[in-house]
Amino acid sequence: MSMKCTNSFVLYLLVGAINTIVGFGIIFILMAMGVNIELSNLLGYACGLVCSYLLNKTFTFKSKNTHAKDLTRFLIAMGIAYSINLAILSLSYRFFGINAYVAQVLAGIFYVIGGYCLNRFWAFKSL
Repeated sequence: MSMKCTNSFVLYLLVGAINTIVGFGIIFILMAMGVNIELSNLLGYACGLVCSYLLNKTFTFKSKNTHAKDLTRFLIAMGIAYSINLAILSLSYRFFGINAYVAQVLAGIFYVIGGYCLNRFWAFKSL
């Protein structure tokens, strides 16, 4: 892994830490209020999406592309990452019977890895 890629991954993790604290906070509060697991997950991840885009575009990947190009690609990338997240969440919780909170964290790990790879190598890549 090159130094540039390593630095971008560290920055991605820092931006992600902010989004994770907010997102999981919302998810767990909603779950505690009785909102179902998938809807809680969707609302938590949706809250961090705009902040994630702006911070990753300007701070993490320093993209010079237009918002029109980057935002479209970012939304597709995050849609794919979220689909992976939701599949892992549903399988681990509903099929394998893993604790709902542990399933959320496990799914979140896959979301982070998938999101970084898609954003680094596709969404914010110079056109």
